[in-house]
Amino acid sequence: MTSNDNSDGDSTISNKGRQSASTSSTWDNKSLVGLLEKTTSRAMSTLSSTINTDFTKDFDTTKDSDVTTKDPTVQNVMDAAIIRSSSILDKDNDVNSNDIEPREQQSKHKKQHQDKRTYLGNPSVTPTALAHSLWRSTILPSDTVIDATCGNGKDCLALSRMLFPDSINADTEEDIADDDDTKASKPQLIGIDIQPRAIQNTRQSLLSSLSSDIYYNHISILEQSHEHLMDVPRDKSSVGLVCYNLGYLPGGVTDNYKECQTQTETTLNSITEASLLLRVGGLLSIMTYPGSNLEESIVVEHFIEGLAMLTTRGQDGWRGYLESIPNYNDDNGRVRMLVTHALERVVAEGMKKQTWRSFSHKPLGRPLSPVLVTVMRIK
Repeated sequence: MTSNDNSDGDSTISNKGRQSASTSSTWDNKSLVGLLEKTTSRAMSTLSSTINTDFTKDFDTTKDSDVTTKDPTVQNVMDAAIIRSSSILDKDNDVNSNDIEPREQQSKHKKQHQDKRTYLGNPSVTPTALAHSLWRSTILPSDTVIDATCGNGKDCLALSRMLFPDSINADTEEDIADDDDTKASKPQLIGIDIQPRAIQNTRQSLLSSLSSDIYYNHISILEQSHEHLMDVPRDKSSVGLVCYNLGYLPGGVTDNYKECQTQTETTLNSITEASLLLRVGGLLSIMTYPGSNLEESIVVEHFIEGLAMLTTRGQDGWRGYLESIPNYNDDNGRVRMLVTHALERVVAEGMKKQTWRSFSHKPLGRPLSPVLVTVMRIK
């Protein structure tokens, strides 16, 4: 009889414990402390009833308190009640901490993400942010802008927001379409890439962000090599910016996606023609990657510096600069030869008195990091 009563009491406590555990996520610690006291009180009440009915026959009633505290069966039930109630409290603390922890982590991660975006958007920190800042200060509302390596379309999207601000609306589009003089100098964005997946990604990015009027009237995305840039169809507006982000298409889905990357000679041919297309005040912007193609990066820098040397007052002029280009390891003068042919073409086909200012923006102490090379035609 005693065993059955104790079993029922334990079952009652166990059920109560399970019910409490199932709802512990909604209770605070104060409520659980109350639950602990209530559970212990019920256990004591049950045990007192048990003692009065089962133990009075064998013990003097004046010693019931001794039985309550000394009998192993009674003590075990009390201990079980305390342990079960304590486990509920501990579980609630765990649930609450697990519930609060993700919120704190989410808040921390959100702040880190915002800090990272601010960090990466600072022109003093990343060459991409610096390039965008320079583009924004260069582009005119009537310019043709060429992204010669549009990739996944991030630079194209940034350029579209610079070239087509929110003030452009349907009425403006109709005016551009109806006015032949304005149409002749309407702004235009041209994106070029040789990889079909890059073209698809760029188109999707622009279509999802721009109005259809702007996209179909002012934007051309061409799947072809950028090598012969002067053959690219464009409107009569002047070219204010040509930009490059060399290397390979990021986020490839095949094992050999890095094999399809820009090459030294085709890149040099392209930036040579770009320099011939730029208006006065126009900018040539090139992101190079010494870590993936060191020769290409070196050739680009020498060519861009050579443009600035076209107006040098040195004794041997710009040809003296070409002679100073060193022989790099195992290149047998290849870099000097490529840059010489490119500059000779600019001199032969370009304006007689062209003046350039060139810069190389690279992080100190990180020789394999991306390098932003820019040159502006000022005369």
